[in-house]
Order: sequence, then structure tokens, then C-alpha cells
Amino acid sequence: MPIDDHPFDALEKQFQMEDLSVSPVGRALLAIAEKLPLDWPLDKAVESLKNHLAGDSLERMRLMLETCMNEVRKYDAEIRQLRERITNAEWQLREETLRGLVLDAARKAESTRAAERVKRIGLILANAAIELNPTDGDEVEEMMRVAMELSDRDIEFLRDLIKIQGSLLQTQQHVPRFQAYKSWEYGPWGKKIDTQIDSVFSKLESYGLVARIAPPNNLNISADFQNRYVLLKKGARFAALIQEAATGRG
Repeated sequence: MPIDDHPFDALEKQFQMEDLSVSPVGRALLAIAEKLPLDWPLDKAVESLKNHLAGDSLERMRLMLETCMNEVRKYDAEIRQLRERITNAEWQLREETLRGLVLDAARKAESTRAAERVKRIGLILANAAIELNPTDGDEVEEMMRVAMELSDRDIEFLRDLIKIQGSLLQTQQHVPRFQAYKSWEYGPWGKKIDTQIDSVFSKLESYGLVARIAPPNNLNISADFQNRYVLLKKGARFAALIQEAATGRG
């Protein structure tokens, strides 16, 4: 695919537009970009960079870009179809949005310690780039920020909730309170009272991914009970953006 036909072709142009003299992240990305080929994906370039990257921050940026590139490669057929379905103006707008998102993803990767969180930033960037709908830069930035903060355990609990409530969101804008309350018991936690559950779901709630369900009106104030939570659209959307495609797709 010619470079002008790929949504990530503007990476080099972004470096030219950035004020690299005041952006250490931009300078680091430029050092990487100088070794990139003129076409995409980045696998050959990343391979050649492995012996030249210095410092943890550069390694994290490399990991993010490599994750993004590997995911995009699975969607070659979808990208070609996308290019045929949208206008040149729409394609250019997508490119412009992605320029800023690549740099923002690099900044976030640089300041994120855990490798799995860095990978999720790359996955969010890749999945947002290949969607048929126009890339929402504000949403992607927010999702990448959330990815910086959530641990593997947090993600596991979110996915457990999606397993029991996700289908209820596919045909409606929210999960009805009664269904959410009753379905909670089918999670791996059952009815048990566990402070770890509250800790994790309170954190997920703080990012707008889930919401706590008010207890039944007939519950005695002295009763000890486990708080229950309902999946929100944003939570389902976040999980979709960090999902890897099956190997060999495209």
C-alpha cells in the first residue's frame, strides 16, 4: 500500500511540525522515526532499532509503537476497504488526528512503568485508527489515559463484569438496575463480601467505566452486604479498544 494511502503515513510529517527543541518526547520519537522506512508497517524499522534504543523511556515508546504496528498489520484488508469507502478529505482528517495521537501515545508510554499498560496504549491507538467511524481524538486520549492507570487485576475484574452484563448493553444504552443487581451474583465473586472487590470496582467507577448500584430499599441499615456494580458504555468501549485481534486476520 503506498505511503499516502495509510492512516499512519503522516508520522514523519508530525515530527517536522513539532517544536522538537522543547519536546524531549518529540526528540526521542524523531530519533526513532529517522530509522523508519518510508512505508508502513514498522516491523522492519523496529527490528533495526533494538540495538540503538537507550533508556527505559525510549524502550517504552518502542514497545508502544511496535504493539500498535503489529495490531494494525492484522487489518490490512480492512484498511484497504476503509480507504475505498471514505473521501480524501475524510482520510486527511483521520491522518491529522492520528498525528497528534501518536505523539500523545508516546508521551503516555514514556511515563508509564508497566509494560502491559504501555501495550494497551498501543492497542487503543491501533484499534481507533482502523475503525470505520471517524477517529475521535478526545475519546482516544481519554482511553489511553485510563490505560495508564489500570492494572492487570483491574482489567480482569472489568472483563468479568462484561461477561455477565456486556450482552445487556448491545441492544440498549444502559443495563436496567434490577438486571444489573441480579446478574452481579453470576460473576466469579458470587455473593461473598470482599473488600478487594470494592477497591477494584471503586477505582473502575472513578474512571467512569462502571457505576455502583444503590442497595435495595428494604435492606436493613445494620445489614452487612457487598456493593454491586453495573457496567457502563464507556467500560465496554474501553475493553473493546484494548482487545487484540486474532493472529492472521486481514
